[in-house]
Amino acid sequence: MSADEDAPTYENLCAACHGADGRGRTPQGRKMKAGDLRESRLTDEQIARQIRHGSPAKTGSSAMPAVGRDLTDTEVEALVRVVKAFRPPAPPPK
Repeated sequence: MSADEDAPTYENLCAACHGADGRGRTPQGRKMKAGDLRESRLTDEQIARQIRHGSPAKTGSSAMPAVGRDLTDTEVEALVRVVKAFRPPAPPPK
């Protein structure tokens, strides 16, 4: 599956805070100081852990809820693909 095919799960569970563009600039995202997914450098395992278990609040922000507690491994993997798809392409090697 591609990130586009995985988007409905993202839209249902993540977009309210992170936005359709992943930037975290929705009203709820601003309130919670949601991270900009384009800037995420987390590994696949770290992203999956945050989806399943959430993350603690940082100073000045709210905690990310554990949105993936009831998701299958396949659904979590789909969300990981979507999160990574927001990242800009890596620069070409020199």
